[in-house]
Amino acid sequence: MKFWIGIALMGMGVLAGALARAEPAQLDRQLCASCHGADGNGPGPAPRLAGQQAGYIEQQWQAFRLHQRADGGAHGAAMAALKSEGGIKALAAYFAAQPPAPARPAGGDPALLAAGRKLYAEGNLAVGTPPCFSCHGDRGEGGSAAPRLAGQHAAYLARRMRVSDAPQPDSAMEMQEILKTMSADDIKALLAYLATL
Repeated sequence: MKFWIGIALMGMGVLAGALARAEPAQLDRQLCASCHGADGNGPGPAPRLAGQQAGYIEQQWQAFRLHQRADGGAHGAAMAALKSEGGIKALAAYFAAQPPAPARPAGGDPALLAAGRKLYAEGNLAVGTPPCFSCHGDRGEGGSAAPRLAGQHAAYLARRMRVSDAPQPDSAMEMQEILKTMSADDIKALLAYLATL
């Protein structure tokens, strides 16, 4: 019995070593594509990673690793395979370089879209809501510390835009404070507008 356990452990070590030496596109196919899509433009519910800021992907990876962001164990195999910072950086750069999904045509309630566009561009300073573009970019492309929102799944954004009392990674604390200044109608309007980016 010990013999077979030893063989299994050696096999896992060989597999992990092979994955660690793999190219980012190969790692994506082996570790990420089943949830995030072969090019990072998966169908959901996992977020799209194509065109996402590399620094943001690395930051979120670290939050998963430190158990500061819940993932239901979804990243277990990838965590086992990607132990080096170099591998994580290469995979983040790979996804950042992938063309994001094209914008969806604007549709829906024009008043709701207009309210969302105004909130994104101007914020609501009277209640402490800053304009979204100041961190997330004019077209939702993201910035050095803020994620790309353009082309992201609406359901994913809705989940991430919930106020939570659970412990948050430092990177999410500021956004949690901003979300507390927004009404349910503000968030609904913003989600409608973000779906057009």
